[in-house]
Amino acid sequence: MQGKKFRFSLQSVLRLRQHQTEQAVEALVRLQQERQKLEEAIEAARQKLEQLHQELAARQSAVDPAQLRRQEAYWLKARRQLRQLEQQLARLQQQEAEARALVLERRQAEESLERLRERQYARHLEAEAAAERAWIDEQATGAYVRKLQQRAS
Repeated sequence: MQGKKFRFSLQSVLRLRQHQTEQAVEALVRLQQERQKLEEAIEAARQKLEQLHQELAARQSAVDPAQLRRQEAYWLKARRQLRQLEQQLARLQQQEAEARALVLERRQAEESLERLRERQYARHLEAEAAAERAWIDEQATGAYVRKLQQRAS
């Protein structure tokens, strides 16, 4: 006996939640990639700054004062750029933490709907099984009654 097909009344909401979760995960991945690139840029800037510092220290006695001021200005500019990159990294890390929290929130919302769907599906299967048992009982009772009527006739 084929019963009524299961239909989850909140399926469209579940699909929306799944889509929102996917979008949040994609945004988090993009932020992680940006952070990784920024960390690489910071490391390169640190190495450049260290190299400039070593060059400046090595040439300090052999360079005229004007050249020394230009190199020092260049070193200071490189240091400012490094600080800006570090500030960008701090902001990006904050955004990444917020994105992680959003992913968690979206997954929880999606999972709660999934659990509700599973419970409703289990109730649906249980109701179908009960209906089938009732139908079988009714058929058996009808067959028994017909058999009794045949004997009585």
